[in-house]
Amino acid sequence: MKLVFAVAAALLPALALAANHFKGLTAANAVGGKNAYTCRTQAQWNTLVHDAKNAGFSSIRIEGFDCNALDLASSAAASVGLQVMAGIYVNGNIAQGTAGINNDVQTFITAYKKYGAGRYIGLTVGNEVNDSAANIMKKVYDVRGYLRSVGVSTPVSTAHTWVFVRDHPEMCGADFGAANAHAFFDPNTASSGAGNFLLSVVRPALDRACGKKVWYITESGWPSRGNKVNQAQPSIADETTALTQLNCAAKSMYVYAFEYDDQTWKGGAVEQSFGIFGKINLNNVLKAC
Repeated sequence: MKLVFAVAAALLPALALAANHFKGLTAANAVGGKNAYTCRTQAQWNTLVHDAKNAGFSSIRIEGFDCNALDLASSAAASVGLQVMAGIYVNGNIAQGTAGINNDVQTFITAYKKYGAGRYIGLTVGNEVNDSAANIMKKVYDVRGYLRSVGVSTPVSTAHTWVFVRDHPEMCGADFGAANAHAFFDPNTASSGAGNFLLSVVRPALDRACGKKVWYITESGWPSRGNKVNQAQPSIADETTALTQLNCAAKSMYVYAFEYDDQTWKGGAVEQSFGIFGKINLNNVLKAC
């Protein structure tokens, strides 16, 4: 009998890993639960990646390099064998952010040489940049061309809302597709429909716009606080339900769960409360589909 229990206990971590179908976990560079934007330390990044690894995530996504986040997150990820989807933050439109983008490209090259090509799934230039598709993609191609010229092979793209990509097929020319899609902001979708929203609404729209290509849903989650949007109700129960459905949808497409922890420095309860760890019981989320 003791042997049976021992074998069962040994299988539990493997079962937990097998139940997580998400491609990865999006994480802010700011530590959660602070009213002011406060940079994560190396120790906090280390805790984050251990949490992610233990929950069965295979990669993390960052959206900017402030707070020395690329090096700290890459170091932490390397210590537990996770990959990184790196993101360059664009301050303003492309013209306004060009100097910062160019500096961050050099930062990425340094990290690429330090941590190796295999550490990085991809590099996104901007996240929902407020500019034309033509201007965004011109900079994506510029960054990609420069990286290739110096021997960096990481796939390059840009992340935007799925609606923006749907309406601007020019966004389809990058190495991979990267779209943010939150069912909560669709007024006709309750938390129980979050996964189906990705499979039946978002992915077909992206495929119609761009044809078949590799797609990453770089953000998808559900808030636990704030005002409801018609059928979309924020609560811990609804966030748990939505994440469960998103995890099942992730069996059929690459999805990054949004996000590691609540970011209370943001404006409004909805934007503050997409956090997962320390709030959501993942045993109720990462179940067999």
